[in-house]
Amino acid sequence: MRKITIIVATILILGLFLYGVTHLSFDEKVQEPILRKEVIKVHNGYGYQIFSGEKLLVQQEFIPAVRGNQPFQSAKDAEKVAKLVIDKIRNRTSPKISIDELKEMEIVILGQ
Repeated sequence: MRKITIIVATILILGLFLYGVTHLSFDEKVQEPILRKEVIKVHNGYGYQIFSGEKLLVQQEFIPAVRGNQPFQSAKDAEKVAKLVIDKIRNRTSPKISIDELKEMEIVILGQ
């Protein structure tokens, strides 16, 4: 009877060890949240939202770096800037947008 108990205990310990080795990894990468963008219609134009999963991170109703409250003139412009912001967040750089970046992306800015 003692011999059977030792065999069962050994099998149980070996099984737990194998489970741990196959299911747990110390080298797993930490998964980053999935970032997504949505273009939104605002008064007189467009803006964008950036989500991490279901959590709203950014609600941008106006063109960043531009004086006043000027919305994007097209959904395409809003989408281009939102994509750049997501790229900056993923690269762990400041998500600030500059006037030069807006000009480089050919974002329509009224009065300029």
